[in-house]
Amino acid sequence: MKEINTIGLYINDILYNTGGTESYTVKLCYTLQQIYPTAHISFISECYKKEDALSSEDFITLSNKKYGTQIDSARADFISVPANKSNKIGTILLRKRLVSISKKFDLFFYCSRGNYVFKAKKNIHIVHFPTKPIALQKKGSNPLVIWYEKQKDKAYIKAYDLFLPNSQFTEKHFKRIWQGINDEKLNTATKVCYPAVTGIEDLHLQKENIILVLSRIEKSKHLETLIDAYKSSEYLKTNYKLVIAGGLTKSLESYKSELENRADGANIEFIINAPFSKVTELYNKASIFWHCKGFEIDEDKEPELMEHFGMSTVEAMSAGCVPIVINAAGQKETASEECGYRWNTVEELVHYTEEIAQNPEKMKAMSEAAKERSKLFTMKNFTKKIKDILEKLCF
Repeated sequence: MKEINTIGLYINDILYNTGGTESYTVKLCYTLQQIYPTAHISFISECYKKEDALSSEDFITLSNKKYGTQIDSARADFISVPANKSNKIGTILLRKRLVSISKKFDLFFYCSRGNYVFKAKKNIHIVHFPTKPIALQKKGSNPLVIWYEKQKDKAYIKAYDLFLPNSQFTEKHFKRIWQGINDEKLNTATKVCYPAVTGIEDLHLQKENIILVLSRIEKSKHLETLIDAYKSSEYLKTNYKLVIAGGLTKSLESYKSELENRADGANIEFIINAPFSKVTELYNKASIFWHCKGFEIDEDKEPELMEHFGMSTVEAMSAGCVPIVINAAGQKETASEECGYRWNTVEELVHYTEEIAQNPEKMKAMSEAAKERSKLFTMKNFTKKIKDILEKLCF
């Protein structure tokens, strides 16, 4: 494999968000350190206030703690890019800074949604979900404007040596949305690469009557639906505890308050911004895992609002939680009939949960099957896939 000395990973707002996209990027860094042991890797992201800035060492330490990785801080750093997105000029200047930074790298990964154009020697876009071509967003505008935007769309496709969708669901919609821009490139340079999901450490704890929801605390996750489902079941309220754990930003504290009010009087616990050690404990104790993103949404009309893979589902499976998840989008690729349930209605969610909760032998069998299926998405398989992909790109 050709020697690579410098690798860049751009991810939007990693200082301010905690979730699947951030986990994918941090684990990608760890994987690349295994593939290129002499390369130096840089995380690149925005910083809006001086007081938000982190040193490279602090950023790597925090990332390892959050996502269970072991990135070598001697071979990685964090490039903080001053940013102001409150106006168009600020956004344009940010893009120019990012493009300028990208030019110094041998290999560059664009790890966020969007259609930025980077200019490293080799460029790869990790497609968590595609952004529509700019020309489509400007539909109905002056024909000259449409023509100009189409040139920018073509430049985006041309800029990347490879597109890596995070699931078959994402790949399907990426090709559909960008059809007609450069179909030959889309077909030859698009490879599905499932995220690396770190298997949860077995703490040898006794499973408890806990239903776990691990998710960002945001409205797109439909957490109120899960609270209502739990409260609708006398059996679950009497015999099981619902735990909702996840990251929360200040802007959504009012939504958390709404959820707490909705949960009032029920055996429901909220655990906010927990360290990875606490998350590991929750996975080990929980018997059942719920997931709801995409509920009551037509995935063909609004695919961007669905769960495009479902990393937390696989993490839960690795800890022996039985997944009972929505029958849509990326969840179809993670939870199988052998290890869990996929539901279409809230009534089915409650029914499947009550059924497995009252059948200990079936619960045990599905728990073991969930652990086995989760191995399809291990760091080892992810590293092998990335290495094979990079070798085929003639690195």
